[in-house]
Amino acid sequence: MSTVKIKDKTFRISIPEAEILQHIQEVADRINHDMAGKNPLLLAVLNGSFIFASDLMRRLTIPCEISFVKLASYQGTTSTGKVTEVIGINEDLSGRTIIIVEDIVESGLTMQKMIETLGTRNPESVHICTLLLKPKELKVDLNIEYVAMEIPSDFILGYGLDYDQQGRGLKDIYTLVEEKKMKNIVIFGAPGSGKGTQSELLIKKFGLNHISTGDVLRSEIKQGTELGKTAKAYIDQGQLIPDELMIDILASVYDSFGADHAGVIFDGFPRTIPQAEALKEMLAKRGHEVAAMIELDVPEDELMKRLILRGQQSGRSDDNEETIRQRLSVYHNQTSPLIDWYEKEGLRRHINGLGDLDRIFTDICEVVEAV
Repeated sequence: MSTVKIKDKTFRISIPEAEILQHIQEVADRINHDMAGKNPLLLAVLNGSFIFASDLMRRLTIPCEISFVKLASYQGTTSTGKVTEVIGINEDLSGRTIIIVEDIVESGLTMQKMIETLGTRNPESVHICTLLLKPKELKVDLNIEYVAMEIPSDFILGYGLDYDQQGRGLKDIYTLVEEKKMKNIVIFGAPGSGKGTQSELLIKKFGLNHISTGDVLRSEIKQGTELGKTAKAYIDQGQLIPDELMIDILASVYDSFGADHAGVIFDGFPRTIPQAEALKEMLAKRGHEVAAMIELDVPEDELMKRLILRGQQSGRSDDNEETIRQRLSVYHNQTSPLIDWYEKEGLRRHINGLGDLDRIFTDICEVVEAV
């Protein structure tokens, strides 16, 4: 099977058994050559190295012995960085040639602890043999003489390695499949800042869905949904739609995209801090979150020029100077405090919205790709 599910994680094969055994044979050949006549003691580190140690020893043609020590430094898929000796070393190591046999060396802290411990036992020499090495993760300077395979910094299991004590018996080595993070984006800016244009470009590039509150309301009302009927009743009476109803409508549309969608651009919502808090809660109930708030920052004089020009080109009656100033005033008084709220949430990403369209889109893409 090319993938396996262990508890809440999915793993895919990265190193098949045949390749593992081939590299073990190569390491064994080197040890047979280097340790001829020395009768080394293999000191295997439990729990992970027991399969590697067994397969390695079967391929050694020189006289050798084996013993075990247990050190722990893992919880789940993350090294704690704290090494604790659980099972000690009982053999007399004076004058012996020691080969530490480890399944994987990452930070090197386990090996450093082992070497410090062995140094008090007066061995003749200490050597390190590991099935796997993550060179980029090393935090200490170690002389690792025997390395079967170097691998990237991904979390792996199988062939003795585990995830919360599961998966050790898999004959192949598997790599953790990182779950695709949903890119839920709040695009934010004053009228005329270019939210609509940039949203369309983002949808095409990243396959995101788009939720515009105006479009959503019109659609719900047109379809005659229960939420749409309720919203229409408020609108017909000249009242603002309550935040709770608006969130219910957005949640309904959000859920319609399915569980595995790439993400959503929220355009025109939230407009207030309570709405932002409600959106956060709605997404959290689904195990999701806002990945970033993209703020398109455009000077007010430029906004005036854009909106007046838009009114001249489109004939929109609301794009006159008086109305524009009123809309910008509402934005600054009611909506702009959200900038500080998202800043405190660590989600605000400021974009200079003045200048070349392609440059602005490139800056936005860098934000989206990074989340």
